[in-house]
Amino acid sequence: MKLVGIVANTQSPLAGEGVRKLDEWLGERGVERLVESETASIANIESNGSRLDIAKKSDLIVVLGGDGTMISIAGLIEGRATPLLGINLGSLGFLTEFTYEEMLPAIERVLSDDFSYEDRIMLDTSIYYDGKHEASYTSLNDLVIHRGALNHMIDIKVEVDSVFVNSYTADGLIVATPTGSTAYSLSSAGPIVYPSLNSFIITPISPHTLSNRPIVIPDNIVIEISVSSRDKGEALATLDGQVNFGIGSRHNLKIEKSKEVTRIIQSPFKDYYELLRSKLKWGETIRDTNR
Repeated sequence: MKLVGIVANTQSPLAGEGVRKLDEWLGERGVERLVESETASIANIESNGSRLDIAKKSDLIVVLGGDGTMISIAGLIEGRATPLLGINLGSLGFLTEFTYEEMLPAIERVLSDDFSYEDRIMLDTSIYYDGKHEASYTSLNDLVIHRGALNHMIDIKVEVDSVFVNSYTADGLIVATPTGSTAYSLSSAGPIVYPSLNSFIITPISPHTLSNRPIVIPDNIVIEISVSSRDKGEALATLDGQVNFGIGSRHNLKIEKSKEVTRIIQSPFKDYYELLRSKLKWGETIRDTNR
């Protein structure tokens, strides 16, 4: 790893100290660093790159923060599958697998080429208006369609490879990757899907018909979605909680597996099931949490 990019959530109390420590440690070992400007400012060190520079040039990107920071960087990487090493400075953090205390030992292993990684699938969402292509986006976690400011449920028609699946009357709908199965989809009663499985999850949000349940489908198909509303207002579509756009009855969305992947360095200190137990507090009782 010749060039290490460093990005942090500047709102985290530990971020400044962590960035300084990491920058000094890498410098002592002769490793070139590329530090994002806002990240550098909280650590009182020199900045030499933007987030886009880091995404395009780095051989390894160390992210200090939470899943949101990881996702924002993942969205900037195109065609390179640069490995991301996430240091969890937040509370949940399914993508930031390493603790603050594990940061330097983890990076030392990576620099010694003693590490494993997992390529996470991503979604490509294409937006059409009256059949004309308007825009395309790539996301790691999910596409969420929500009624937004509308004061009633919306109708969401879903087709898979041009085969009708269902028309949901609901507050919204989530199309998630396995990585996104532990995000908004999980809070809407969606299943937890192992990150390396080749699948998508379609999860309705507060459906009017209680028998409308989440469904897991293969990732080698194309999902088509259209939305209608009684008052002709627009629903809101959100990608990874970061890109928003309105969709009405004249819009059509096509979602498919992206050629891009997000490469996540895996922790050798814990497995996925330990991560789930820790983050979701499995096995704990109310008595345990009140101690």
